[in-house]
Amino acid sequence: MTRNKLLAAASFAFAAGASVPFAVAQIAPPESVETAQLPTDPFSIGGLQEGEQALPGTLWSNADPRILDFLLSQAPARPASPSLGKAMRRTLLSPGAKPAGADASLGGKKLLALARAGFIDEARNISSLATTGRNDLVVAEAEATLNLLSGDAEAACRRGAALSGGREAIFWVRLRAFCYARAKEFDAFDLTMNLLRERGALSSSDEALFFAAVAGTPPKAVPPIETPLQYAALKAAGVEMSLNDLAGAEGGVIAAVANDSDASDALRIEAMMRAVAMGVMEPSRLNSLFNGLQFEVADLAAASDVAVSRPDDPVTDALLYQSITAMTAPEFIRDKAQRISVALSRADSFHRAYALSHLYADEISSLEGVIVSPQEASSFAMAAMATGDSVGAGRWLTAMIGANDSVAALPEALGIEFIDRVNLLALLDPQTASRIARGAGVSLLSSESNIVPAVNGIEDPTVKARILEAAFDAVAGEKAGQAGLAALAASSGNADFGGEVEEVIIEEGLDAAGMPELASRHRFERAMEASFASAAAASGTAASSEERGFTPRIKPPKSR
Repeated sequence: MTRNKLLAAASFAFAAGASVPFAVAQIAPPESVETAQLPTDPFSIGGLQEGEQALPGTLWSNADPRILDFLLSQAPARPASPSLGKAMRRTLLSPGAKPAGADASLGGKKLLALARAGFIDEARNISSLATTGRNDLVVAEAEATLNLLSGDAEAACRRGAALSGGREAIFWVRLRAFCYARAKEFDAFDLTMNLLRERGALSSSDEALFFAAVAGTPPKAVPPIETPLQYAALKAAGVEMSLNDLAGAEGGVIAAVANDSDASDALRIEAMMRAVAMGVMEPSRLNSLFNGLQFEVADLAAASDVAVSRPDDPVTDALLYQSITAMTAPEFIRDKAQRISVALSRADSFHRAYALSHLYADEISSLEGVIVSPQEASSFAMAAMATGDSVGAGRWLTAMIGANDSVAALPEALGIEFIDRVNLLALLDPQTASRIARGAGVSLLSSESNIVPAVNGIEDPTVKARILEAAFDAVAGEKAGQAGLAALAASSGNADFGGEVEEVIIEEGLDAAGMPELASRHRFERAMEASFASAAAASGTAASSEERGFTPRIKPPKSR
């Protein structure tokens, strides 16, 4: 089936030891013990946490290093969805024997892909444990990139200065220009900048940022920040990224900002929410960040009023969270439910909605049996779906209808919202969605294509063809690691047209890699993002549940 779908896509695209007694005269020789060689390369060293599901240790067996090299070069620097970030984590952090014939550069490519996507700590840990490839240029580039993302530009510059060869590669020339700028070595800086211009390798963003770094002053207009080197140059100029700058930054830059204790609270929160919604950071990190902020008692008491006056302020999200978690007494449970709904309704983007859904998952679960309004039940249902809790989502959707006969009893806007929510649930749990739809007297959409938008397309047809060919080879040869990389490479497009072939590669690649659940999650996340954007535009003038009051109140059924 998988191969048939890929064929269809191709057609579409191109038409312990024993103890010894004490009283013995002679000591018996020890039994032979089998020993295992410690992993020494980036492929054999894993990076998953205990309890995380890993791909089999044979994931790279029979894979051609040349194909893997190409796929790693096409790996997304910014995972397009949480599920794809998790797929990247599982594929590149599962330990396994390196591909036969692979050189040190391939391991460096793996480290570089991890670093650029935002898995900074994991890549740094693997790099510190690996003993092979210390003199390889690609490994050195990965380690210099990790230095930049970790705020240690000096170490990155030392690494570049210590190179014995390969110094004319574009990455190292750009790094030299930055390092000369930091050191105020003006003549060397000018010569290096001219070299970059001559080679057509100096972007307008690089130029503005490097000159700002050498001057030690902010640029007249901050250009878009994408790469780790641009991020380091901006910091060297004494400028902090804006919240809007994060929109186009690579995952590694976003994760670096989230980790930067010198960054403003608002910027760190926004960056961490984006990192969570890319699957490169765990929601528990956001929880820790929120709990670590200090607020005045008076501000916590007035959190609801502050939320109304500061709808776009990420720090207010943390203020609301602390005020909600402080409501532990049973008599506050009703107000707590209302305030959680307000906190969720503040989300004006997919990444914010996704991150807040995970942040409040336990609090929402504790509300089972509490009287809530239909609007609140709707927000809890969406949050439950975002965390993968289809059962909980079903309960809250049922609560929207309550004792009424059908969805017709709801106000029109809420009725439409209910139908949208049920169709989203069908992507996660078709049976539960069908049951709820029948009970509410509504029909589900007949095709996923009606609610799941196409993925971005890859503009270069040659690149797309090579990725498709690699996917075919992976499926036919049962090469789990290569299949996962092919899916990830197919998700790296940035064209807002096409995408049909890429979508097939993503889903079939994840399935062949042993991650089919992430394929279904990816469909849901794309649909959630699309529906959330539509809902956000339509709800610009809608009042919050606090403004509408507290009628009617509906009680969700207890789980069995």
